[in-house]
Amino acid sequence: MLCYNWQHAWKLYENQKVVMLVDETMDINPDEEKHAKKIIEIALLCTQSPASERPSMSEVVLMLSSEQSSDERHLTRPNLPYLNRRIHIGSSKNSKEII
Repeated sequence: MLCYNWQHAWKLYENQKVVMLVDETMDINPDEEKHAKKIIEIALLCTQSPASERPSMSEVVLMLSSEQSSDERHLTRPNLPYLNRRIHIGSSKNSKEII
């Protein structure tokens, strides 16, 4: 599910339709739409790969609490290969698989 949501969000962002991630029953006005877009873009910044490209939490707080936007940073779709990996816990006889 995580992988699908992440890929869907990036597809909408790349097609300049990121606001479609907002619940359509909310009926947001243009100012709220601008704010929602900003929050979603900040969230996408937090998925950048490698991790060194992601904003720090203090930068995220600053972006959320000010007029500073994510436009100052270049967003690129990250490659997250770990989303397709399985993690095994325990010995090989009694291992449990978690996703």
